[in-house]
Amino acid sequence: MSDYLRTVEEQTEHLKELGLIVPDDNKAFEILSDIGYYRLGFYMFPFEKKYPVKTARDHTFKKGVTIDTVLHLYYFDFELRHILLKYISRIEVHLRTTVVNYMSAKHHNKDTWFANNAIVSSAYIRSFGNIYDRVRLSPYIKWHHHNHTCKYAPAWKTLEFMTIGEILDLYDAILNVTSRLDISRVFGIRSINTFDNYMTSVRRLRNRCAHGGVLFDYAASEALTTKGPVDLSVVSDRTNLNGVIGVIKYLTGIVSQNRLSDLNQELEQLIERSKVNDMLYATIKIASGLK
Repeated sequence: MSDYLRTVEEQTEHLKELGLIVPDDNKAFEILSDIGYYRLGFYMFPFEKKYPVKTARDHTFKKGVTIDTVLHLYYFDFELRHILLKYISRIEVHLRTTVVNYMSAKHHNKDTWFANNAIVSSAYIRSFGNIYDRVRLSPYIKWHHHNHTCKYAPAWKTLEFMTIGEILDLYDAILNVTSRLDISRVFGIRSINTFDNYMTSVRRLRNRCAHGGVLFDYAASEALTTKGPVDLSVVSDRTNLNGVIGVIKYLTGIVSQNRLSDLNQELEQLIERSKVNDMLYATIKIASGLK
């Protein structure tokens, strides 16, 4: 029988048969009813005997694993998502402000420079209508069009309601290479390719966080470049969670050294709390590279 077709009581008994220590059945019922067997499975996997092998798994647990250890890993992930989203939001706002300020000053007589084919690529402009269909749902943009007869609201209004991904797509569509390089230099990065690489890594992790994805064993689909200000001398950091967090720390420090201090403190406190359970901390350290 599939584990997902079992009742919560049957799932609990099955986990016990696999070697998971469950001191309190009622608490286990509550956990499985709340989080669900399938989702909790992502956090049980590191404690299986065959981890990290994904083939021919029998799902039996290592000796001494309790359901509380699994739950602590789940909540570690939960708290980490909220911490990272908070600081990624600061990076996103800074990026948007930088693009708006720089490009609007450079093209001060073109309020809608983002739709001008002398400034951005024609391919981007052809796709922009779909983006604007969503942007104009904002009551602020609706109010603008109520009072003005124009196709698009000016850049400082329109870009405010674009996602980080849409802002990065716009950045990539800017035809003038010097403009893109000047924007990247605001972030202390002297290469467009490095800037794209860093921002894309942040964008992807942001999407993982925003959709409640698993973080502790995050593996980037594209390696981080070593040709930038973030120290990625440890090879595994080029694709693991620790490496992307290094990029987030760097970019947060550009926004504000005070915010970087806050981020470091929150991460240190979260990791320190995980050290109360040796098995939990070892799992986090190995899977994520965080220490």
